[in-house]
Amino acid sequence: MKRLYTRLIAIVLTVTMLSGTAVPAFATEMKSGIGVVTASSLLLRSAASSSSEVLDTAYAGDSVVIIRESGDWYLVSYNLQVGYMHKDYVEFNDRKNVKIGYAMFDCTSNVREAPDTSSGVVAQAPKDDTCFIIGFNCGWFKVSFNGQIGYVRSDLVTMLESPYANTGSKGNTYKESTRRTAASDSSAADTVTAAPAASATPKAAPAATSASAAKPAASNALGDRICAYAQQFLGYSYVYGGASPAAGFDCSGLVYYVYKHFGYTIGRTAADQLYSGTQVSRSNLQPGDIVLFERTYSSSSRATHAGIYIGNGNFIHAANSRTGVVITSLSNEYYSSRLICGVRVG
Repeated sequence: MKRLYTRLIAIVLTVTMLSGTAVPAFATEMKSGIGVVTASSLLLRSAASSSSEVLDTAYAGDSVVIIRESGDWYLVSYNLQVGYMHKDYVEFNDRKNVKIGYAMFDCTSNVREAPDTSSGVVAQAPKDDTCFIIGFNCGWFKVSFNGQIGYVRSDLVTMLESPYANTGSKGNTYKESTRRTAASDSSAADTVTAAPAASATPKAAPAATSASAAKPAASNALGDRICAYAQQFLGYSYVYGGASPAAGFDCSGLVYYVYKHFGYTIGRTAADQLYSGTQVSRSNLQPGDIVLFERTYSSSSRATHAGIYIGNGNFIHAANSRTGVVITSLSNEYYSSRLICGVRVG
């Protein structure tokens, strides 16, 4: 069943690419399954390699949301961090009841009676409304929404919490007061459709100021969502000039694509992104801030490389054609010596 589902996902992506239609901004991947850690402890790594950077440690019995296979590894979401775990130590389940927590709808979506697009519609959920995930069934999340139980495609929601039973989980950490309110899309989706071009009014970027004058973000909720969304593109190919999952990403293309999903219009190049918001120092970085670097290649531009800060001293970026989209530490000597500043948008 797992292999069949993976093939179906690959066929959909192939058809999309051949048709020349870019995958829309909210079209994150259908998840493959729920994994359960079987080792006493298991490292979450930034790449599918035992020599890559360690992002976190999971423990026996912890649940992870499996996004896809990558050779001998799974790309997973563990406690809202996306990285790689070795398949030998993760039990795969394509169906499992598990209390994952709150999630937000990325577009107006149908909540259905069964995990099938032909089943009846229980409710239509507006974009940016929330549901509570209580299980998984072959690519669909089982959710509680407005007092009803139903199913929604796993590529149409963004998780907001860590699974409640995981080691170190604090249970319900999502606060309704942090929700963004926005107009819902005009049509419901449980298949991927293009997001309306004018569904959100782009926010004008303020002029750049010094780091000492930088204003703090009103809430970290949006920054956390930006980070979670960006990390779902880990492992995607680096393509110069690319700015979509279908085409691949270059460094600034990834940043541009992620911010566009949340309704922000920023510069397309690293040089322009340096002035797409309020500049902040390294010590004041918050999750979701853009990080800009200089001297990564020969250029007269002030900034030549861009990524998104995800917290704990790490950032996600489309590094190069060899590694694609990866997570790297800001303590890395190469990037640490080239960091210009962060940029806070909005």
